[in-house]
Amino acid sequence: MISKQSHLPVAILMKLAWRNIWRHRKRTLITLSSIAIGFALAVLMIGLGDGGHNSLIRNAIKLGEGHITVQPSDYQQAPGNHKFLAHGASLSAQLQDLHIPGSIEPRIALQVLASSATNAIGAGLEGLGAGIDQRALMLQPSITHGYWLEADDIRGIIIGDGMARKLKVSIGSKVVIMAGKQGGDSQSQLARVRGIFDSKIEALDDYLMLCNISLARLYLVGEGADASLEPVTRFALYLDDPNTMEHVKHQLQTALEDKHTVVLDWQQMMPDLVQFIIVDDAGNYVFLMLILIMVVFGILNTVLMSVLERTREFGLLRALGLSRRYLLLLVFCESLLLSAVAVGLGWLFGGAVHLWFSTYGLDITAMMGGNTAMMGTFMDPVIYTELSWSRITQLTLIIFTATLGSGIYPAIKAARVTPVEALR
Repeated sequence: MISKQSHLPVAILMKLAWRNIWRHRKRTLITLSSIAIGFALAVLMIGLGDGGHNSLIRNAIKLGEGHITVQPSDYQQAPGNHKFLAHGASLSAQLQDLHIPGSIEPRIALQVLASSATNAIGAGLEGLGAGIDQRALMLQPSITHGYWLEADDIRGIIIGDGMARKLKVSIGSKVVIMAGKQGGDSQSQLARVRGIFDSKIEALDDYLMLCNISLARLYLVGEGADASLEPVTRFALYLDDPNTMEHVKHQLQTALEDKHTVVLDWQQMMPDLVQFIIVDDAGNYVFLMLILIMVVFGILNTVLMSVLERTREFGLLRALGLSRRYLLLLVFCESLLLSAVAVGLGWLFGGAVHLWFSTYGLDITAMMGGNTAMMGTFMDPVIYTELSWSRITQLTLIIFTATLGSGIYPAIKAARVTPVEALR
């Protein structure tokens, strides 16, 4: 007889639990297989979601204002042509002295009215520096007519095909670019179309005009800037390692102690994109919750059926002196082992799925109707699954906790067995 004061070593409990879960081998294998498949689907959906989001972010950063932006402190709230960094040359030298791994690109952003012989529309004029600008690298391959700007081309502009249709212009056409001044007057410059691009992003094709920074700087001079100081609207910083963004941002904030200058990261520059990703991520977690429900019911069914079939056995153990506590621990150990095996098998399947799609990717052009543009940026045509270590830990803990938690009720039910009723 087992003494009520005695206890079972953990090793024996685990050994008994392992034997018990394999009593009905077929049922256990079916449960583990369903969990592994569900886990693989969850890994695929989360991986593709993260891959798609990261693709949107990378392209938005290249087309936008970099990982970090240095600009006038009040520009974000109320953009205006009269708001600029007057001492652009000295600020550029100060940024270069920090030896930030990456590129620092000066830009001038203006709100203008573009006029041709037949039409006039509002536009955004972006003056790019003489160096290799990331935005230029992104848009150069999408040139459909003409050519990209030469470094010494003072009057040339690049426009989108949407703007070209609205203005009814072609390569070589004249465009008058007019901008309002802070005092109420206006200033204008004559430009010629050198190239037309088709980025597949409507917001860019219909609105964006690109020129060399020297042309855009003429408008700042009209606002009272000193051209010799090389005034700019902002500096876009592109980091070699995006993971260093927070460190570099703090470094810049410490170095640039100027109340008229602000340092912003890409999340602050593109809040709409951040909100879109949060909402879309929530949808992926809804799918994950459905997977968890399937997992929980699978484990609950397996362990609960095992408990109900062994009621007489539990009654005998109680009659021999095994306490409720150890009976509860025995069933809980079964759930623990089943959860561990389920997670291991899940990562075997899920890891294989992730490895395949992270190598070969998934072509989404068909399901997106050939257009992957959204939120002012675009998603790469082929999406590769991406899983960070935090995601891996998160998925593992969620699945393991859910499977382990589903064994609590069967364990409590087993511990409530009374010897007399069970042995009848």
